[in-house]
Amino acid sequence: MWFWNKKKAPEVALKHEATVPQEFNTFGLNDLLHYIKREIGVDLLSKNSVIETKLRLFCERKEIYSFRKLFETLQHDKSLRQDLIDLVTVNETYFYREETQLDLAVHFALAIPNVKILCAPCASGEEVYSLSMMLQDKNKNLREFSITGIDINAEAIAKAQEGLFSERSLHKLDQRLKDKFFNHEDRFYRVKKEYFSSVSFTKVNIFEHEFLSLGKYDIVFSRNMLIYFDDDFRLKAIERFANLLKPEGKLFLGHADIIPENNFFVKHTENRLSYYVKKS
Repeated sequence: MWFWNKKKAPEVALKHEATVPQEFNTFGLNDLLHYIKREIGVDLLSKNSVIETKLRLFCERKEIYSFRKLFETLQHDKSLRQDLIDLVTVNETYFYREETQLDLAVHFALAIPNVKILCAPCASGEEVYSLSMMLQDKNKNLREFSITGIDINAEAIAKAQEGLFSERSLHKLDQRLKDKFFNHEDRFYRVKKEYFSSVSFTKVNIFEHEFLSLGKYDIVFSRNMLIYFDDDFRLKAIERFANLLKPEGKLFLGHADIIPENNFFVKHTENRLSYYVKKS
């Protein structure tokens, strides 16, 4: 009996030691922020005091206790990399956001046979569905247009594909549009898939090679993404948009997005709304 108790004591001690929280080591934060900027273009270096807490909580949820260890693990763990991307690219939006700009794009789209539109990033899909609804409301047949939504955030793409939205997301829609395009489910609205066979969503990073293989488009929407980039990444992004646009294709940006001088686009203004046309 004495021998049995003797053997159990170390196990209890070891178990107690394992429950002691590890002290977090903040070494390696700058390397991590440079990695995020290099891989997805998002510049968090000027916001490191704000992002540090967010990244630290992310690490602790993953039982990683230093930024350096996170940086090293990211080099080979694709699942962890995607989780980190999802953390730093959360973007909330709603239907018919900046409606006058959407109206202008729809005006151009109605004049183009079999028009192809790209939304990059598309967040959780509200912009893509909004453009589709507006085109259909103008009697554009589903077979006469296609809209592709892309985003680097896997959770956002999954939500867009599911097509389930809160009442808040639909706050700008009148009852006619809600009744026509959605089924009401408790406090949520689900898109009626039969109206959206011409839209698709896929996870793509605009800075990776697969982006350039998406095809050619007449109109590209990229609202409120460039504000997170520095000038080098902004220039790189609009060059890639130019590669995907057809001759005279149009690029719509967010009101806060600023692009550096370039040889790819000419800025136009119509009724105080700005857009960019690809140079021939």
